[in-house]
Parts: sequence; C-alpha cells; structure tokens
Amino acid sequence: MSPMSIDLTSAYQPIVTLDGRAVVGYEALVRTCGDGPPISPTELLRVAREQDVTADFDWRCRISALRGAVEAGYPEGMALFVNAEPIALDAPPPRDHLPILADAARLSIIVEITERDLMGDPAGLLRAAEHARNLGWRVAIDDVGADSSSLALIPLLRPDVIKLDMALVQGRSSNETAAIVAAVAAEAERTGALVLAEGIETIRHESYARAMGAVLGQGYLYGAPESLPGFGEAFEPVRPLDLDGSVTVRAPVAVTPYGLTHQLGARRHADATLLDAIENSLLHSAYGTGSSTVVLATVSSSTGTTPARAAIYDDLASRTALMAVFDSHPAPELHNVRTVVVGADEPLAMERSIVILAPMSSVALIAVERGTAEDGTPMYDYLLTYDRHVVLDAATVLLRRIPARSSP
Repeated sequence: MSPMSIDLTSAYQPIVTLDGRAVVGYEALVRTCGDGPPISPTELLRVAREQDVTADFDWRCRISALRGAVEAGYPEGMALFVNAEPIALDAPPPRDHLPILADAARLSIIVEITERDLMGDPAGLLRAAEHARNLGWRVAIDDVGADSSSLALIPLLRPDVIKLDMALVQGRSSNETAAIVAAVAAEAERTGALVLAEGIETIRHESYARAMGAVLGQGYLYGAPESLPGFGEAFEPVRPLDLDGSVTVRAPVAVTPYGLTHQLGARRHADATLLDAIENSLLHSAYGTGSSTVVLATVSSSTGTTPARAAIYDDLASRTALMAVFDSHPAPELHNVRTVVVGADEPLAMERSIVILAPMSSVALIAVERGTAEDGTPMYDYLLTYDRHVVLDAATVLLRRIPARSSP
C-alpha cells in the first residue's frame, strides 16, 4: 500500500459556538475513496512514515481539504480547520499544488498541529508554527489533555485555538482534569485564545464543555463528518471567530538567553557557590509543577555538570515534559535527558542558565562568566526573572537548538 497512490477525499465536521450553536467553521478530515475498504487516517500516516513520505502525504491531505472548500464556495470569514504534521508545515508545498493554494488564499484557515510526539522535535514545531503564520494561517493545538506535552507547548506556540481532547469532555472529572482546565484557562486569559471542546455527543458533554471554559464545540451532537453544505444565498451570514489579529511569531533576536537581558536593567554579581544554591532551589521547585513542565539548563564551559546535578536532571526528565541540557562537555550518561552539544567557542558556552516553564508559573536564572575571584572561583553576572515573556523568549532561543529525536 502506498499512501501516495490511494484516492483521497475530505469530509467536513461542523464547529459551533456553544452559545447558540451557530456554525463558525468546519474541520476537514481525510477519507479514502474508490474501490476497497476504507483505511483510517492513522494507518495511512503510519505507512507514510514508514515509507518516508510523511510531508508529501500530508500535503496531499491538506490540498484535498482546500480543494473541497474552494469548489464548494466556502464563505470568507468562516474558519476552516485543517490537520497538519509539523514536518509537512516545515516543508514547501509541491509546485503542482501552488494554484490551489493561491485559490485558497482567501480562506480563514486554522492549521491543527497533530504530531503525537510533541517533544520529539520542538525546534521543528516552532518552525512549523512560524511557517503556518507566514502563510497567513492561524494555529490550533489539538488533543490538549491527551498528553502532558501539549500543555507544555501552548505558551511556546501561542495557538489561536486550544482544542480540548474528547476524553476530558466524555470522562469523569479528576484532579488531573482540573489541572488541565486551570492551565488552559490561564493561557486563554493571557492570550485571548479560544477554547474548543471535541467529542461532544450529548447535552451532558456540552454542559461539561461549558464548565471547562470552552466557547466552541465539535462532535456528533452538531453533525457528523460529511460533504460540505451548499453555501448559496440562503446560507446564514457567517459569524467569524473572534481571534486576536495581533498574534505573531515569537522571534527573539538574541542568540543566547543572556542576550535577552540587556534591556532589563542592572544584573547582579555572584560567585559560583551562590549560583549553585539558586539553581538547586529552582530545580527542586520544578518537582512540584507537574508533568507539563519544560526545564532547560545551560552549562558554562568552566564548570561542567557534577554527578549530583546530573542526578537531578535525570530525575526531572522522568517527571517533566522535557528536560534538556546544553553543554560543551561530553554528555553524562542520562536516561531521558535531551542533551545538546555546544561548541566550546560559542557564546552559549560562557553562560549558565536554568529556564523553567510550567503552565501556571515560569522562572529563569540567566548568568554569564565575568572573570574569577582571588581564590580562582568563577564569578558571574546574573539575572533572576519571573517575567513570563522573558522566560518564553529564553526557552524559544534554546528550543530552536534541540535536534529532532531519532525515531525508535
């Protein structure tokens, strides 16, 4: 079976406001057609990955969705949700698809990030979101709550729409559900992102979705995936989504975290002993922030990673969504820590930082070497900040350096 030769079409499921059930968009879902039994999108994507044609196949699916909408006279202003694998967003479209992309330029497209191994390639995810926005598309994160990584990435990708996984709506409330709902509510309040609940099949599900802060809904209660309706003169006026028009790509200009601190006022001066104590305090605080936390650490070339610190990193790696260490020394044998080699002559090799990004909190300790004390102890200029924008920028600078994880 080749996913590139199987006939594809698209079905469209309505997305409605929970207040009034007005249709504000549709999600395009890939379907096989022609002879033979249907093949699930999950199976098609699995085979595409095995055959190393994920990007080409994903573009086929997306173009099918856009072509169906264009041919149906899809109204301007109505949201069209289209699924995408980050690797495909990071790849240019095939040249023969350019005409349909031009025809679809008038559509209000929201691209859903659907990658399941969200932390496998964080740099690729950031590039994917950037490319989507450069195309004029909005961004949604799908299945939030199904995996702790999705919550960790929300502030970094700054989605316009946050889609709650259907298990949250259809399942029983729990402490984990409450934590997810609180984190999503905090982000929605900070950024204006719209919350959409998937899998609504009953009035009770709809009630749960409202209680969780959702303003949009999707599910069989409002309609099954099928062909688009006729968008003639009798079609009701389109109600566009109330999305923030100012959302742009997070693009810090600095190449290291310390480069972000120059406009933030005076830095403090401390020796390595004090920095060790502050770093240990921050790292231990990350134990209580939950599995949706991202922890990033840079190691200065003059200090390296001690066995005790390596043990903390290794422990945090099993408790957080991502634990990454940037070091110019040979990486220690750690189980789940993502290690990034830094050149000894790079500016980053002179810095030591701890960046902790959690759904409900954020902090960064950013330091750079500034000579030595009389006894030879390294001295540092440093900044300790809880400014979420600075922490997000520092995390973005570092995440862009993490290479994609090899597939098992």
